[in-house]
Amino acid sequence: MGFDPFDAEAPLTMAASIEQGQRELIASIYLRDHRGVVLWTDGYRARGDCKTLVSTVALSIAVQLDDAGELPPQAAPAPQGEPATSAEAPCSSERPCAGQPALPPNEAPPARLPSEAPRARELPLLRAPPSSSAEQAAAERFRWSVGAGATMALGLTPGVAVGPTLTVTGRWPAWSVALEARGLSSLSTNVDSVRVATSALTTNAALCLHRHFLFACGVGELGVLRAAPEVPVTPESLLGLRAGIGARAGAMWPFSESLSGYGYTEAVQHLVDWSLLRRGGTAESERAAWSAPALGVAFGMGLQLNL
Repeated sequence: MGFDPFDAEAPLTMAASIEQGQRELIASIYLRDHRGVVLWTDGYRARGDCKTLVSTVALSIAVQLDDAGELPPQAAPAPQGEPATSAEAPCSSERPCAGQPALPPNEAPPARLPSEAPRARELPLLRAPPSSSAEQAAAERFRWSVGAGATMALGLTPGVAVGPTLTVTGRWPAWSVALEARGLSSLSTNVDSVRVATSALTTNAALCLHRHFLFACGVGELGVLRAAPEVPVTPESLLGLRAGIGARAGAMWPFSESLSGYGYTEAVQHLVDWSLLRRGGTAESERAAWSAPALGVAFGMGLQLNL
């Protein structure tokens, strides 16, 4: 491309070209006078980023045009038949300016050929612009997740109890609030030498603090104990409520952006105990066949789906 930024009496032509190198793009800029003599050259190079290279060339041209606009106007050409004076001729090694001594021939600076292109400067690698505030806000947004897993509990029923757990969680980057429902059945079928099927349904609320893949929670628990005796029907089951508070610690492993696995252990201190009663020959001879210990322990693991 080429254009004439000055008037037609002393035209200057600026041209730029972009060539494909082996592994990069090379841009060259030339400023020539009306005789085709190169007055100024520059160059750049970039690896595969043509848009940035074109913008840099355009900026360099704009700077040169702005600097050229501040230069004094060139002298008008001398009339025909009259030799040009030294003030009108450009300074060179053969014709020094006024007050400047002429250089010896062996010390004259080497002439720069018009065909010599300047060494291209490599453009610095551009970094991606910082994320906008909207993107940062989206990364910090509140989100929902649902989970399903299995729990093993000690001290909740006679013997070891196992069963499924369903969870709904509201999650911030560092905090979460979870509501869980557990249905656990005891693996032990004997209570005071009597066969009994024991189960527990509990609801847990957990407030958790997350740090990297670890988390710690405060837990509140509320549950109901059920016992169904088999023959002979001598035990009497007591339908009661259980309440407790405790702590939980665990870890979470992200498998993908939307799916994670988790595992934890918790300990709950009973505030309201529950027990199974067995009646003797008379109503006054009723006694506790099993009572829950003061501290219950649970282990859980499962999968969590981020919505």
